[in-house]
Amino acid sequence: MNWRHLIDVARNLAGVIDDTPSAPGRPRQMDLRRAVSSAYYAMFHALCRSNAETLIGAAPAMQATEPWVHAYRAMDHRPAKNKLAEYRAKRQVHPDIDSFARTFAILQEQRHDADYDPRKTFTRREVARLIARAEVAAEAFYNVPVQDRRELAAHLLLDRNR
Repeated sequence: MNWRHLIDVARNLAGVIDDTPSAPGRPRQMDLRRAVSSAYYAMFHALCRSNAETLIGAAPAMQATEPWVHAYRAMDHRPAKNKLAEYRAKRQVHPDIDSFARTFAILQEQRHDADYDPRKTFTRREVARLIARAEVAAEAFYNVPVQDRRELAAHLLLDRNR
């Protein structure tokens, strides 16, 4: 999964380019809801890819291996949010990991509202900001030194209680 493509999908659904409406009229609430969900999944898949790349390897040949796929798929949604928060609380973290973790929690909550709260409504501008925030956080996260992302991946995926 390419997280950048999910950002593009989110923008298309919301009818925005960056923070500016790109389509006339108002998008349907369902399109805005799906855009929020896609923005969250962009962050989730950026995290999954980082975990696999830092623990198994980033070379394209590695991505076809069973261990790489296993590492990619090892992250679950609820533990991701909680373990990111736990990681931030226990140590001094790179500022871009901190920003990613905070943004991940916000997007996860918004995705939950978008997918499950029938009363929730979104504006195009609000969704555009969420998409932009997800993109900036994921892009900055990928610029964090590999060693820092590897330590995070180990914390997220290796359960010390087993």
